[in-house]
Parts: sequence; C-alpha cells; structure tokens
Amino acid sequence: MTFNRYILLRMATEAVGAFACLLQSLRSHTIAGLVATALVALVWIGGEIWVMVRFRRANPRSDELSDQHQLHAYRFACTALIVMLCAVGFGAMLLTLLSHETHEIPAMALPALAMAALALADGRYLWLEHAGGDAYCDDEDEEADEADEADERREEAAR
Repeated sequence: MTFNRYILLRMATEAVGAFACLLQSLRSHTIAGLVATALVALVWIGGEIWVMVRFRRANPRSDELSDQHQLHAYRFACTALIVMLCAVGFGAMLLTLLSHETHEIPAMALPALAMAALALADGRYLWLEHAGGDAYCDDEDEEADEADEADERREEAAR
C-alpha cells in the first residue's frame, strides 16, 4: 500500500466518522453514535500508528512537493473549518434573533465538523498530489509500487 492510498482510506474513515458524529447529534442516539465514533477513532489511530511504523522505515517521504501539498491541504481545511464554524454560529445567532427563542447547536456538531475538515484536508492533498485531476501520476506511488513488487519477489525467492 502506498502513502496516497493510505490517505484515501484515511479520508474515507474520517468521512464515516463525521457522518457518525452528525448522526449522533441529529438523532440523539448517544450509545450507537458513541460506539460508531469510538470504532472510527480506533481505526484512525491504528492506521496512523501503522503508517508511522511502515513508511518511516521502508519508504521515508522526503519529497518537498508532497510536504508543501500537505501544508496547503491543512491550511485549506483549517480555513474551511473556520468558515463553517462562523457560518454555523452566525446562522444560529440569526435564528435566535428572528425567532426570539434560544437555539442550541448540538454538542456533536463540532466533532462532526472537525472530522469533515480532516477528510477535506486529505481529499485536497490527494487532489494536489495528482495535479488537480490531470493525467499526472505521483512518482512516489510508482516508486512505492516498485518497492512493494521487489519485496514480494525477494519473499518468493526466499521461499
């Protein structure tokens, strides 16, 4: 598995986590939402630990362009999260002013927005890595695929 494929799986996990948090905030099923959120968190943590062990030793990523892509993706996600939080807060304030009743934002809305921002950051990173959808192929994916194939050939030869 290459780093970019891992980022894709992590993005899917974060999207499921955001959906679980959103479901928990909308339906108020705290036990089911808590279990789903905990499972997503455990999968996410396990994936992060696996990546640190696997890619730091076997395929260290020292590509400055990838580092810049990650930086731009997380800046984009933080900006998007701030915009979403401002929009939600401003919308709740307007709703309160117009209806003259107090409205509360569900507590799980913040984790849902945070998980959505993480998924957005990973999606933006993958989009930047693949040059915005052009026919460009990431050279690190090719190198990692070649390294994986070489490892498999060595294992087969050792048998």
